[in-house]
Amino acid sequence: IYGCNEHCTYCVVPGVRGVEQSRPLEGILKEVLGLAEAGYKEITLLGQNIDSYGRDMVPKRSFADLLHYLNGNIPDGTIERIRYVTSHPKYFSDRVIDAVASLDKVCECFHMPFQSGDDQILQKMRRGYSFDSYMKIIHKIRKRSPDASICGDVIVGFPGESDAAFQRTLDLME
Repeated sequence: IYGCNEHCTYCVVPGVRGVEQSRPLEGILKEVLGLAEAGYKEITLLGQNIDSYGRDMVPKRSFADLLHYLNGNIPDGTIERIRYVTSHPKYFSDRVIDAVASLDKVCECFHMPFQSGDDQILQKMRRGYSFDSYMKIIHKIRKRSPDASICGDVIVGFPGESDAAFQRTLDLME
């Protein structure tokens, strides 16, 4: 997906890349198959907010649909691993968890930025989720895919962040 419809206070992506634009499933598959022909074994699907993939399409699609489509249409012995970045906790779905847990080519790795563990800072960032809603996602991932790796992004020193707010971010990471 290209662009972003979010307007987090620290981010320039919506201003420089514009609104979200999903690419057709078939076009993505064609590019992936070209990479496979060139000898690549791993691909990374990239989007500022990959979980919003397909919301702008008719008919609507989802990121889980894309994962299933690629996994089912990439010939065995070519691309072995599919990774992706970046998820947004506001839009992350159980269908993505299920796809990652069940599809053989999709790596069990969830890139789930949290930016802060403090609800007030998250609100100032205009992230659209809370500490509790983020942790619910993490618990769902752990329940469905206990051996999966989870990585994320964090911003420290955000304007107005107190020592206590920073400590809540450290607590989240533990």
